[in-house]
Formats: sequence, C-alpha cells, structure tokens
Amino acid sequence: MEESPARHTTGPTQGALAITAAVLLGLAAVLTAWSAYRESLTTDLVLRNYSEMQALISLANDRYSLRDQQESLEVEVFLSWSVAQAAGNDPAMDSLEGVMSDELAAAMAWWVDQPLETRPPTPFTEDNPAYADLPSRELIAEGDAYMAEADTARIAAEEADAVSDRFDLAQVFFAVVLFVAGLTTIVQRRSIQVGFLALSVAGILAGVAILVTTQGWYVIG
Repeated sequence: MEESPARHTTGPTQGALAITAAVLLGLAAVLTAWSAYRESLTTDLVLRNYSEMQALISLANDRYSLRDQQESLEVEVFLSWSVAQAAGNDPAMDSLEGVMSDELAAAMAWWVDQPLETRPPTPFTEDNPAYADLPSRELIAEGDAYMAEADTARIAAEEADAVSDRFDLAQVFFAVVLFVAGLTTIVQRRSIQVGFLALSVAGILAGVAILVTTQGWYVIG
C-alpha cells in the first residue's frame, strides 16, 4: 500500500528533525546572548583603558610643560649668576645662590670645580653627576613614566578590542544558525531540512570554537 502524504510528513523522523531544529535554535540563542554579554563587558574595558590612556597622556604633557618652565628658570639663574661672577658682583651672586634649589647649587658647584680647559659651557650636561637630580630632569622622568603607563593602557585597550572582535565574530556564526535553523521549521522537504540542520550544527561548532578560544569567555561579571 502506498504511504499517504500526511503520514509521511508527520512520522517520527520529521518530529526528530523538528526537535533538533528547536534545540539548535535554543542553543544558538543562549550562545548569542552570552557572546553579546561578554562583548559588552569587553567594550567597556576598551573604553576605560583608552580613557585612562588619555588621562595619563594629559598628566605627562603637564609634566613636560612644567619641565620647560623649570628648565628656563634654571638656565636663567645660572646665566645671571655667571654674569654676576664675571662682574665680581658678590651681593648679586649671594642673592642668586639664596634662591636657587639645592640641586641646581650642587650642579653649579660641580661645574665651578672643573678645570677651565675642560669645563663644559654650562652645568647642564650628562657628565655632571648632579644633573639628573635637577627639578627639570625629575619632571621629565615623571612625564616619561606617565607616558609609559599610557602606552601600557593603550596596549591593554587594543588587546581588549581584539577580544571584543572575536565575540562579535562568534555572534555572527550564531546569528547564521538562528536563521538557517529557523528555515528548517518552514520548509517541508526532508533533504533540505537535513541540509539546513547540518549547516546549523557546523555554524554552532564554528561559533563555539571561536568562543572557547577567546580570552575570558567564561568569566562571569
């Protein structure tokens, strides 16, 4: 006896395909939600790191600006002292020595002690042991330290951004699964349904492979 169309479309195999499609749809929906959740948290981390980088760069620029002012002051004091020394103006020399920092005084003392034939034009030279302790040099060191921290924050932001991109890619695969598995519930031809389900399984596996190889995919919060 020939099998009726109604019996052919409602048999156990058809029901199994429908259940499989439902399971894949549910699994893809859950994985999409989880990927979106992790992606949003990672994006927040990207923004925080970039904001921290900008703040650190601003602090570094402030230090560099103060350094320029401090260096100008140190050079001005040194030149004024040199003019006063050349003129034999001891009161002016004493006045200048009273306002200069201890670090500048030490740098100038080293400079004065050098033989005239080998003395550098100014005490502001790397050969001067006290040079690194000048306030202007310390401000440069502080600025460089802030810039190094800013670079670290930039690297962290770029790494987080790469992780966020992987979560986005996983969502693409899960979205394809949602679409293809959804079509399985519409079409009636069993061979097409099987093909759609096979494609959906492949999409799930690809998305999961990307997800589980992404740093921090399983972290809650």
